[in-house]
Amino acid sequence: MLRLIHNQTVSGALLVDDIDDGLPNKEVHRLGSTADPKAYARDGYANKPKQPCYVPRAQATFPTIPGYITLNQTQKVTFSAGKGKISKLQTAGFITVVSLTASQVVTPTVASAVLATDLTITGTTFLSVQPDITSVIITGTGAVTLTSAQIITGGGTVSATSIFIPAALIPSVAVATSSVKVQANEKLSSTVVVS
Repeated sequence: MLRLIHNQTVSGALLVDDIDDGLPNKEVHRLGSTADPKAYARDGYANKPKQPCYVPRAQATFPTIPGYITLNQTQKVTFSAGKGKISKLQTAGFITVVSLTASQVVTPTVASAVLATDLTITGTTFLSVQPDITSVIITGTGAVTLTSAQIITGGGTVSATSIFIPAALIPSVAVATSSVKVQANEKLSSTVVVS
């Protein structure tokens, strides 16, 4: 997989117009014809142009963090990265291209969330691939959302298998009436009750 990260040297999203597969929201490619009403519009069927692919300037939830898209490394994406639009945008300094594997962007899993003054969360795949941010979402009593930067600045730690949140960042969280979820790489773990 390739991650295209906006370098924020220009305003607005960047158009990558030489690929029509490998897009983040395109799981399958189905052949069709211009008369096929169920064909994907993004493929250029049904007398419509293919769906444009944009690298957003910033993330919607965190406007100061660079935007990005993650593409499957299909033949067209690989060609674009070598000699096409992706390569040209990278050479011009508009984007950064990072290779990653599917195992780096799997859904995080929370095994336990234990509150003994401080909150310790254990599990797997808590670290996000940059520029995505790991967040801890606490619901119920003491509801709060903390980013990995806020946790670290507040004296906590974030690793691939554990997150330590000092009591000062979560003064109202209570055992059995609060729940925890971890978001990493745009994927959300299941909810675990604080014990």
